Amino acid sequence: MGRMAQATFCMAKVWCHPYDNKCRMIFERVTFMLMPGAEGYFWQGTRKEGVLLIHGFTGSPSELRELGEILAREGYTVMGLRLAGHGTTPEDLEGVTYTDWQDQVVDGVNLLRETCDRVTLIGLSMGGLLALYAGAVCAVDRLVVLATPIYLFDWRVHFLWLADKLPYKAIPKRRRHVDAPARYDVAYRCMPIAGVHELKKLLSDVKHLWLPQVEAPILIIQSLADRTVRPESAQYIFDTVVSEEKKLLWLPQSRHVLTLYEGRELLYQEIQKFLEE
Repeated sequence: MGRMAQATFCMAKVWCHPYDNKCRMIFERVTFMLMPGAEGYFWQGTRKEGVLLIHGFTGSPSELRELGEILAREGYTVMGLRLAGHGTTPEDLEGVTYTDWQDQVVDGVNLLRETCDRVTLIGLSMGGLLALYAGAVCAVDRLVVLATPIYLFDWRVHFLWLADKLPYKAIPKRRRHVDAPARYDVAYRCMPIAGVHELKKLLSDVKHLWLPQVEAPILIIQSLADRTVRPESAQYIFDTVVSEEKKLLWLPQSRHVLTLYEGRELLYQEIQKFLEE
């Protein structure tokens, strides 16, 4: 599907852009252990159109990999980021800030711009927040945000001040039973409290500062059966962005990680249709 070179220097995983002899620390933070299947990916396409895929909190690039494979077969240049602190161990999220994630996404956009005339960002959950941020501060051509939070169901996020006083560093996640192949479901099974703090800061910044500055055409997709993100989040995003071209698609039964459950084929078709417009 394209060329992707990997090099190891001083035990650090780095990626080399196929059109650049400088190794770039965009996909991978310095790490000594990577969960199988959690690596980032880059597939050079035949079109001058690039797609940046941004996974969610405690997830990994695997959650959007199936979509990326489909788009790569259609000739798009596809880049799947592994966000800092993800895909290794939950402890690695300690010390990572939401601005680290923002910087990674901006770097990814700039890298795609070197070889692509059009760049689309597709973000899942927290990745959608990062896509909205980049849509406000970068020159992007299209945005697709999936199950992106403005309002959350989990009441525990409102009591982080209490969690900080307890001898626990992480909040357990409900086990999920997905319909997609297991190789697309590589994620942590808990939410490190330090990382949740950063997620909340990112959400607040996007809601109050960046959303009203988003002008790019946007497709917003939300499941009515989501039990992580409240569906009114999608309506808020739709009402707040100033994009002249904006669409809101409701899915009746999908769960939060839309790319891992039954019905994802329809999701992929709608995204492809939007990219072709």
